[in-house]
Amino acid sequence: MRKKILKERAERLKASFPVTTAGGISGQMTDISSAGILIELPEKQEPGSVISFWVELDTPGGVLKLAYEGEVVRVSEEDGKVRVAAKPITHSIE
Repeated sequence: MRKKILKERAERLKASFPVTTAGGISGQMTDISSAGILIELPEKQEPGSVISFWVELDTPGGVLKLAYEGEVVRVSEEDGKVRVAAKPITHSIE
């Protein structure tokens, strides 16, 4: 008899922040969790590739840059938008 293994989904936070890739492409982060991030970009990315981008946040102490590098795990197109799901490799706050 086979046992079914249930994977728990990480808690997701709907968020909308502008992102910029290392290649200078502007997009929008729409969803984030400890397991990954979802961004919308104007260009397709290849599953298995590595994507680097950052988000700049205005804070009372000044601009905070959140840098992120992730492995592209899924790419889909909906409503003329390319949605890229990536799992984290590294991230930092600058």
